[in-house]
Amino acid sequence: MHDTNKGAAPISRREQFKALGIASLGGMLEYFEFIIFVFLAPQIVRHFSSPDMPEWVRLMQTFGIFAAGFLVRPVGGILMAQLGDLVGRKRIFTLTLALMAFPTLAIGLLPGYEQIGVWAPILLLLARLAQGIALGGELPGAISFVSEQVSGRWVAFALGILASTVCLGSLAGSMIVSGLAGALGAEAMMDYGWRIPFLLGGVFGLLSVYLRRFTHETPVFEAMKARLMLSERPPFRVLVAEHRFNLFSGMVLAATTTVVAAATQQFPITLFVTMKHLPMPEVSGLQTLMIAFTMVGNIVSGLLVSCRLVSLRTAYIACQLAIIFAIFWAYRQTSTAALVLPFICLGICGGGAMGLSLTLLARSFPAQLRYTGLATCYNIPIAIFGGTALIVLTYLSRFSYDYAALYPAVFCVLAIAAALLLWPRRFAISPFDQNDPDANPATAQVAAGAVHANANT
Repeated sequence: MHDTNKGAAPISRREQFKALGIASLGGMLEYFEFIIFVFLAPQIVRHFSSPDMPEWVRLMQTFGIFAAGFLVRPVGGILMAQLGDLVGRKRIFTLTLALMAFPTLAIGLLPGYEQIGVWAPILLLLARLAQGIALGGELPGAISFVSEQVSGRWVAFALGILASTVCLGSLAGSMIVSGLAGALGAEAMMDYGWRIPFLLGGVFGLLSVYLRRFTHETPVFEAMKARLMLSERPPFRVLVAEHRFNLFSGMVLAATTTVVAAATQQFPITLFVTMKHLPMPEVSGLQTLMIAFTMVGNIVSGLLVSCRLVSLRTAYIACQLAIIFAIFWAYRQTSTAALVLPFICLGICGGGAMGLSLTLLARSFPAQLRYTGLATCYNIPIAIFGGTALIVLTYLSRFSYDYAALYPAVFCVLAIAAALLLWPRRFAISPFDQNDPDANPATAQVAAGAVHANANT
């Protein structure tokens, strides 16, 4: 993965892989923390809510605290990302991970309602809000950092690996919680065992913060800074004023990824266990199989695009079409044996679409606004659809399982239209690279003019 960009210092292949590995740790922690909070909700309810409250109210309070982290993501993400576009990817990238690691560690150490009363849920809420602010900037920062470290033809492959580590975080979280529950038993898990995953996540995050000290700022940002090419106005203001179309189209891509993930990795437990009464262990095993094939789809699709075997646009559209077919296929099944093939298909194609969407989003904005653009179009759809998708899918399934499948399918169609409209407006990862194979020559010429003008200033 080595491309030399005129105007930006070349990076060795070893440095590129190191940057990719260290950047991936934050995405793993983000989804690790997401999974363990959901899986450990019964234990959290018991420790952080009043025993005098009805059980359903206690559960709603806990999930309300969980949802609060999503609601502040857009604000935190946009604020963090603007700093990333102005002072550097690495600094803000490291700050967001630290802000995510400390609250995760704190949740594992917080005293419960029996010890400090109403302060227990208040402190838990503050920890979730801090996590939400940090989460808003973490993955957009990782996408910006990795794409600008690698650049050129290997961006899709690198971002596919980054996407696979996000899935690995979910897989690790579910395996650790399940393993602890089996080893400790229900009573010990309720008493103290639930704290262990949060403590592990916090320590892992702090170690990742330390490792990020050994990375370098991206050569693209350094070159723009040296040539006085950074935005002179607040990046968000420029984004809204000059790139509204790409911003809206990017939101459609991100919303589709969010809804498809909910429909394939979260809703099937409700659909096949609660509604169709299939065995929980077998459905859970199939979900794990799907996540594993999602990681395969992340990497393989990026590799195919980077090796020029298929174009980015064609591969993304093909994955979305396959998801539409596979989700109707899966939702109509009535046995776990019949779910194996559609789940594998959903894993590979869903992973492919997810990984390639990161590349499309990274190319949707010029380098000067990339971090802010990614944070905006990534976090707003998550705040809107991340917490509502399961509710909508559950409601639609009351009438027909095909209606439930239709919900993500509509988003897939919208994503195909958005990708087609975005394609002529795509940018090079580096404004100094005139040979980026996936950039639009027209936008490359505009970027080249900006480079030339700043060089003569």
